[in-house]
Amino acid sequence: MDSPPDTKLSRPRWKLYLVDVAALCVLFVGRASFADHYHVPSGSMEPTLAIKDHLAVDKRAYGLRIPLTHTWLTESEPQRGDVVVFDSPIDGKVMVKRLVGLPGDRIAFDGEALVLNGQPVPQELTADGARLELLPGATHALHPEPYQGPGMDEVEIPPRHYLVLGDHRGNSADSRVWGLLPRENLLGRVVAVLYSSREGLSGGERWWIPMSTDEGASVDPRLTR
Repeated sequence: MDSPPDTKLSRPRWKLYLVDVAALCVLFVGRASFADHYHVPSGSMEPTLAIKDHLAVDKRAYGLRIPLTHTWLTESEPQRGDVVVFDSPIDGKVMVKRLVGLPGDRIAFDGEALVLNGQPVPQELTADGARLELLPGATHALHPEPYQGPGMDEVEIPPRHYLVLGDHRGNSADSRVWGLLPRENLLGRVVAVLYSSREGLSGGERWWIPMSTDEGASVDPRLTR
């Protein structure tokens, strides 16, 4: 008995190419508009993010964009304390920082502490020596060095702009250097460290370290090492 014809080989070649192109388009649109991963190139977000950490980024967090553009089809507002991925306003490179200032806020930085709407943002040291910043809505770790200059005079943030800083503020080129971040440059919110090779973590601890900006949420101790 003759074997049935190979349906894949019997298809016209152009249909096979069309299927491949469609799959690539779905993958491209998904990564551009819904979710993606990103690796950390510098120490500007230490200790929260270490160099070479792999991050899971939710690109739907702030709405849907037309792929490869800064045009938003829908919009959702960022929250104070979000760790955001964005296109740099000065050279277009993808960067990651913490969003600390929202439209309407007045913010200054004296080299050690943020001053938010006229009130210093408190910090505390944990028993194991980690430095935490009690940013309203998002307590998070800072680099343990107390002086984290340069400072910044008070600015009032206009609509559709944000102020972003690194958690290692003494080693971060951020809004103190190049100004406020336009809304259009946002790419997404970091939801977790997918994998970290930083020292002090065991095998299982290296995978999926979630971020949190929930009010009152504790800081994952893996993000303070």
